[in-house]
Amino acid sequence: MGSRKSKHIIPSTTLTDEQINKMCQQLHLSTDEIRQRHSDFIHQYPHGFITREQFFDSLNEVWPETHIDKFASHLFVTLDRDRNGGIDFMEYMMLTSKLDSDHMNVNNDENAYLELLFDIFDRNHNGYLEKRELKPLVESIYDLAGLPEGERHGVNSSHAQVKYLLNKLDKNGDKRLSKQEFLNEENWNRTEQFGRLLFNY
Repeated sequence: MGSRKSKHIIPSTTLTDEQINKMCQQLHLSTDEIRQRHSDFIHQYPHGFITREQFFDSLNEVWPETHIDKFASHLFVTLDRDRNGGIDFMEYMMLTSKLDSDHMNVNNDENAYLELLFDIFDRNHNGYLEKRELKPLVESIYDLAGLPEGERHGVNSSHAQVKYLLNKLDKNGDKRLSKQEFLNEENWNRTEQFGRLLFNY
């Protein structure tokens, strides 16, 4: 998986007015709500950031029976926008706002669910999922769903699934998936094994 060690992080336990105003605008929350959530965050993480180790441990508590390392690594990189090796309060809020029950319910708003996955695995942030980014997406879904290694061969291998997804979802034939192509739920075949795992893990 690679090292979970964090880089040197400069502690920050306070919020500036500029940061609060930015979050209020982006997350549609009041100043009081931002301050309360920040207070709760600092209570849990006194240094003002979530280390890589803490992040992996928290996800292990959510998915104790699965191998979350690959997914957690991709998600951590997505959240750690300033690349300092930790997730600060603003970065944390960007995730929790997407996972908030009012914003996303996997059963009722699968488009938001797919959008979150797209943002996690679009590692170079160019608005497309390239072939090299689709492989870890497939492997992460397999890990989260607990698919045994013995069942990840043939048509269910990550290589075969990437090829299948491109053939199925890539409507303009450019060998990559735009966000629009990826978010079009009508393109997904839920009867195929990967489709079942993706929407039901």
